[in-house]
Amino acid sequence: MKKLAVLLPTYNAAPYLKESVDSILNQTFADFDLYIFDDCSTDSTSEILSEYKDTRLHYRKNLKNIGIAKTLNKGLEELLPLYEFIARMDADDWAYPERFKKQLDYLEQHQEVVLCGTQGYWIKDMTQNPISGWKYPVSYEYIKIYLLFAATFGHSSVMIRGYFFNKHNLIYNETISTCEDWDLWIRVAKLGKISNLPDFMMKYRILENSNHRSPQKIYKHLQERSKIISEYWTAFDIELSSEQIFDFYYNEKQISNAEFINNCKVLIQAFNSLYENSCQELSFEEKRSFSYMLARKILNYWKRSKVSRIDAVIWWTIVKEVRFMNKMKLIKSIIR
Repeated sequence: MKKLAVLLPTYNAAPYLKESVDSILNQTFADFDLYIFDDCSTDSTSEILSEYKDTRLHYRKNLKNIGIAKTLNKGLEELLPLYEFIARMDADDWAYPERFKKQLDYLEQHQEVVLCGTQGYWIKDMTQNPISGWKYPVSYEYIKIYLLFAATFGHSSVMIRGYFFNKHNLIYNETISTCEDWDLWIRVAKLGKISNLPDFMMKYRILENSNHRSPQKIYKHLQERSKIISEYWTAFDIELSSEQIFDFYYNEKQISNAEFINNCKVLIQAFNSLYENSCQELSFEEKRSFSYMLARKILNYWKRSKVSRIDAVIWWTIVKEVRFMNKMKLIKSIIR
């Protein structure tokens, strides 16, 4: 079995493709094969790739456009039986030269980990070289809880252990069109340990017309998110419908003070239960970070509901109900 394959899907990404491919071919760990799965692009993708003479590069082109999830599954079907590890990459992103070496070293040293991501900078101009950025959680214990609120991995930073995905038939859900990665990470987290490196090994290109940012797809994306998250809450013995998740997390709709108070009690009770029953294994800093995130989620819902920020009954309800944070810290967090 060969060591490493890189799975890079692309569709009409010619302006960015060469930069992405070059960042992979220039990795310090060089013993890999790069498979580019083209979802029937109509731009100059094939011409750009034909200029490469590197024997590690393998090009596949779909006969028709079938979408990202099906294209990725075609890649997994071909590569999982042949390679010990598979790394993801996107056609518009850029990897630092040490990425593969760091991930492989980590996975060799942590045999129990079946999926490993890295930190990355989200930027519009790839010539920028940031020196700091916000970080995804690193530990498995924190990640499996954090997945209730965010995808938690940069999709194109991920490296997976092939035998584990093959054994459990872990592939992308082809009925999901905008957050197929989030759904897959949740299913993997239920079966094995997953983690992120603390190192910034990626630059993610922010494109306004990307798969989930385009105005035409944003509503569908949020609906798909809500369904995935709602189903995952049940793994913690907490029931929140996809409609509740959409309202609590995303909806911009004015409601009455009475409705907000009732809804807020439901949300806070879910957060209290989650924190009390699932956070024992978190470090002190992870618990602190998580409690502040939960407080911000309540504040965000408050803002989006367009109810009064000076209503004494609302303040009293929130302060009285919350058990995942010290009362004074909670008040300061909300005021900020």
